[in-house]
Amino acid sequence: TKLADGGFTIMITPGSDVLGHDTVVGPGYSLKEGGKAIEDLLLPDDAFKPILQNMKDGKRGTDIFFSTIYEQINITYAPVVVRSYRPLNSSDIASGVEQQHLTVFSLAFLDSDDAIAKSFQGINDFSSKTVNICIGVLSALVAISIMLIIYIAFRVTTSMTEPILQLLDVIQNINCMGISNDDTTKLTNYKGSCCEVDSVYKTMEMLYKVVQFANSAFFSGDLEVAYQVLRDSLRLFTRLDNKKAIAIASNNLGNTMLTIYRTMKASGREEMCGLSKREVIAKGTAYFAHSIKLGEESYDQFYNEQGWSEECLAFMQFLANRYFNRAIFFLTTSCDSENRKETESLGFRDLQITADMDVEIVDQCLEMGFKINRVERYELMMGRVRGLLALVELGYSPDELFIEDQINEVYQDLKNAMKNPSHELFKEISAAGRMQKLDTELIKYFSQAKKDNNNAARVAIRMLIEDEYVFPDAEEKAIKMLLTYINTTEDENCPKDENGNIVKELGSEIETLEHDYVQSVQRSQSSFNGSTGRETGMRSLNISIIPNISEGNISDRSVGGKEELPREKSERRSSAVRESCRGDVTMELF
Repeated sequence: TKLADGGFTIMITPGSDVLGHDTVVGPGYSLKEGGKAIEDLLLPDDAFKPILQNMKDGKRGTDIFFSTIYEQINITYAPVVVRSYRPLNSSDIASGVEQQHLTVFSLAFLDSDDAIAKSFQGINDFSSKTVNICIGVLSALVAISIMLIIYIAFRVTTSMTEPILQLLDVIQNINCMGISNDDTTKLTNYKGSCCEVDSVYKTMEMLYKVVQFANSAFFSGDLEVAYQVLRDSLRLFTRLDNKKAIAIASNNLGNTMLTIYRTMKASGREEMCGLSKREVIAKGTAYFAHSIKLGEESYDQFYNEQGWSEECLAFMQFLANRYFNRAIFFLTTSCDSENRKETESLGFRDLQITADMDVEIVDQCLEMGFKINRVERYELMMGRVRGLLALVELGYSPDELFIEDQINEVYQDLKNAMKNPSHELFKEISAAGRMQKLDTELIKYFSQAKKDNNNAARVAIRMLIEDEYVFPDAEEKAIKMLLTYINTTEDENCPKDENGNIVKELGSEIETLEHDYVQSVQRSQSSFNGSTGRETGMRSLNISIIPNISEGNISDRSVGGKEELPREKSERRSSAVRESCRGDVTMELF
């Protein structure tokens, strides 16, 4: 048996001699030195005594004891046995013998803890090195596997979540009524991921194009197309149970009914789009009621969830716009309604609700520290002014409509903005352009509300003299006002026109502007018709969603049910465009 470095062997006799010596083999001991007791060689503690006794008794075992020389010692001992035979009866050889086992010596191997540990040190180092290498290799494999899993999961997750997040961003903008050109691009240039997301994208793009197409038809004067597309869209949204889309389509249908009514009144027609005036009024009332009802329900839910947030106030503003749209509709159509007094009462009530909501929105924005979009706010108030002036034109009292307060507010906002040439209000339209648009409304205000043609003419002449470029509609309004002034005024400052040259020149300019306007309507309509099947992708939409409209009849439709001459058709279209582009009602995009 190989012992560790520092290990040794002892062998003792079962019994001690008369001097107590029992050692045969021991550390640093030789028989030539004379007898010695094993305790004298090992100098053990008391734990060695029972071990020594077991050895002398011929027992075997393993144990531990402490030595003053070798510290802790591990001992393994066993007896050295000799087999012999003893006669059973020494006087009678025939009685036989019996086998005996005599313990001659007791042998033990001793190793210290340090020696045993030292013998395993090399194995421990090798094992540690091997384990470290294995851990390194496994760690590298685990790291590579984790990175590979993360990469694959990232790619898979990205391919699924990016379209969803992109769609969520578009939907949030739609919910806030703030869809932009970027949102349109996201819908149009979408690259699919999974079937479910693809289906949602296609549905959203289709719904957006439906409303966009209807609005394009509306502002191009093709009211019949706008009405039919919006009506069929409303049916589709109702089947989809999309309440927001239902409300928007209903609002736009209400505005379409208002514009159809105005066009009928302006052209003297008794029927349009297959509807009489009474039917137009009834449908418009129902559309606006449905739109406002759904808007109020959504607003209440929105407010309960978020309180006075920016999104909530934006939603409130669109609800106020719907009230204003309905107020203009009620007050415009009251003369042909069944109960004129009640209709006018409802109209003035909606105007008051609109005014209260407009003030509340501004107050809450200031109180909560929200930024007010000055451009949107200014355009909104200009729309309010246009709507109120349209009512004044119908004979309603300016004092009852508080039109002067509205104009003063708009004028003051523009005046303050003009102190800063880099104001956001002038990024798309210059200060002169903004002033021209306001002057156009001031001309109406002085001439219709104040019956003051002199001041109306002063406003009109300003833009024609001072501004290098003038908007065509503003120029036409200004020249018509000057013509009215020349023909009706008794102002001593009015230039004399004994030969009628000034009147002829103004009349000729008006005819030119009106002719140019008709030509621009024809060009825009031609462009609109040419884009329905190519650029906007609405050709297939007409077939699948609007079965009542054939491909050919969008551009070649006779409005009154009989074929019209091109000039008559252009005049009717230009009349419809003028009514649809008044700018006093809000057509919602989505």
